[in-house]
Amino acid sequence: MDIKEIKTEGYERVIRGCDEKSNFNSFIAIHTLKNGPAFGGIRYFNYRDNVRACLDVKKLAEAMTEKCAVAGIDLSGGKTAVQKTFYKDNKAFKVKQNNFYQCLGELINYLKGDYYGGLDVGFDYSMLQKLRKYTDFTTQYSNPDIGSLCTAYGVYNALRAGVKFKLNKDSLKGLKISIKGIGKVGYQLANYLLKDGAEVILADKNIDKIENVKSLQSEFPNQIKIIDHSILHKEDVDIYSPCALGNDIRLSRIKDLKCKIICGGANNQLDITDPEEAERQLIANNILYIPDTLANAGGVFRSAGIILNIRTEQESFESIKTVYDRTLNILNTATEDKLSPADVCKQIGQQITGKPNNFKV
Repeated sequence: MDIKEIKTEGYERVIRGCDEKSNFNSFIAIHTLKNGPAFGGIRYFNYRDNVRACLDVKKLAEAMTEKCAVAGIDLSGGKTAVQKTFYKDNKAFKVKQNNFYQCLGELINYLKGDYYGGLDVGFDYSMLQKLRKYTDFTTQYSNPDIGSLCTAYGVYNALRAGVKFKLNKDSLKGLKISIKGIGKVGYQLANYLLKDGAEVILADKNIDKIENVKSLQSEFPNQIKIIDHSILHKEDVDIYSPCALGNDIRLSRIKDLKCKIICGGANNQLDITDPEEAERQLIANNILYIPDTLANAGGVFRSAGIILNIRTEQESFESIKTVYDRTLNILNTATEDKLSPADVCKQIGQQITGKPNNFKV
């Protein structure tokens, strides 16, 4: 396999691994190593071109640095993007699975422990188990659902803090909460919210995933409504929770939002073309946006415990409860300094790379 270093300003390392015989093409970005080894999920995605994969992995790695800093975790930000389709000679070629894991393992091993991989979009527990035959530099999971359970628990605690801050309520009972994306994270989050007495509205682009909630419907028959995913953001709710892919809070949709709080498990939720403008419009519409780097850090607590060998999986799960106080602290700090919560999180993340940070959170 051909492995090349890509000199990139603002990043510790960006590498590309390409094996044309297998149509394997992957990028790994390490944003920094100043806060410990880099950690980030392995994204296996059908990018529209080879360039988009590299752009995505860099942005996600930087967000991981911020996420670790905000959570007080001694890991830095990294990310892997593996293309489902490799483009060459103006043609698209599907990656061949027979050499997939060996190539990916070789690419991760090339970094000699500076980067640890984990689960992400398109790359599930069974795939990680196959990858571990070729590399030790990944997090580990006791069961297929523990990662999503931890992520959902982090979102749940951040959401509760948002409700306390914005609505001055200690309970979720009777609140209306919409969740977009009923994958493992969305399902687990819905379960937490329903047990607290919330009314939950669910939607997913993949109709098959609606089947996932039948057990919840039987247990909470009067608290669940399912609607079309394309209109979910227009629902009159207290909280809107994007738990599918990023770029969900688009500029074209903000005018239709009828929620008071946005808090979800998806990465990079704000409009990809101009996230700052999306943030400004949310503030103008009096909608509290809890940054995804704060809300969905639950899985990182668990992975840090494994990678750094500092606590058991159960201890890591318990530590996710601190997301509640961290969220409240950041929301109060943002109000006092007349900034958005996203600005506060960004400055906390930037301190790792030596940029000014005015907040001790």
